[in-house]
This record gives sequence, structure tokens and C-alpha cells, in this order.
Amino acid sequence: SRRRHTRSFHVTGVQTCALPILERNTDRLIALVQDLLQLSSLESGGEIGKEKIFLSELTQRVLSQLEPIKNAMGHEIVKTLKAETLNADPRRVEQVLYNLLENAIKYVPPRGKIEVSWAQDNHGVYLSVADNGPGIPLEYRERVFERFYRVDSARSRDQGGTGLGLSIVKHIMQRHGGKIWIEEGPEGKGARFSCFFPSEMD
Repeated sequence: SRRRHTRSFHVTGVQTCALPILERNTDRLIALVQDLLQLSSLESGGEIGKEKIFLSELTQRVLSQLEPIKNAMGHEIVKTLKAETLNADPRRVEQVLYNLLENAIKYVPPRGKIEVSWAQDNHGVYLSVADNGPGIPLEYRERVFERFYRVDSARSRDQGGTGLGLSIVKHIMQRHGGKIWIEEGPEGKGARFSCFFPSEMD
């Protein structure tokens, strides 16, 4: 009787330890399905609404959402706003900024520096998210926008994510008539993701 009780306790303990793993895997699966649905909607011509977006408010909202993981990594985020508004889909633009900032926060080593800036000229509005992390080699800069493509697959698994964030960003920019590209970050270090929203979309 005593042996049976001990064995039952051991199995229960294993099941309890497995619960957090099951929860994480379930969360990742849900996130993957949601991202795939978003991509499908964008690719099939899902509606893009346009309204005036106040960029200072949008940027602060995204920074507030990401503050817990930013603080955990000890990063400094600097924002510069040289554009006040943008006529675009607010939910989609927020997603663009969120995905780019989340990537920078996750992949830049602890106590890194990230710069987010908005600018404007006669052609349109520009968004830039730059960091002083390891950067992205030139030969990979186009491929990172492909579905599930990862420059460092082992590190990406550790950081979580679905591998679809940058692909979603690219499709959102295309639906707005704009584009996204990658350059070297500040002082030739890290990476800079730049987005362009053309003024003719207004």
C-alpha cells in the first residue's frame, strides 16, 4: 500500500512540473494561429482603414505595452518625433511598431540602446527602429521578411515568437503602398529597420 502511494505522488509531481511547459506551448500555438490568420487577411486584400494617427500617443502606448520586457533586459529606449500625424490604419501601424520594437528588445544583448524615431518630408512619413545589437549580415537582410526565416534559429527558439512578425510588418507596409528595409544601426553597429508611408496614401 505504501509503495502504491509513493508511485502515485511521483506521477502527480511530474504532471505538475509539466504544466508550465504545456501552457507555454499552448500560448505559442495560439500566437502562431493568430499570426497566420493576420497574414492570410493581409494577403487576401483584407480591409485597411485610414484615419489620422497621433504618432506621439501611438508610440507611448506601444512603449508602455513593452515596458516589462524592456526593463527585464535593462535596455534604454530613446524616441524622437519629427512627425506629428499619419493617415493610415491605426491598428496596423501600431502592430508594425510593436513588432519592430519587440524584436529589438528581445535580440539586443542586455543593457542595450534602442532608438525609435518618426520623420516626415514631402514624400511621406518615415519610421525607424535602430539598435546597437549584433546586427543582421547583408546576405540575410531580405530573407528575414520571409515566413519562419530566422538568422539564428537556436537563439530565436529561446526568445520565443512565431517567426512571422517581420513578414506581417512587410505585408502591412505593402498594403499601405509603402516599404520596409534594413540598414546598419547607429555608428555602423546593430540594425536599423526603416519603414516608409508615402504621402499619396493620404
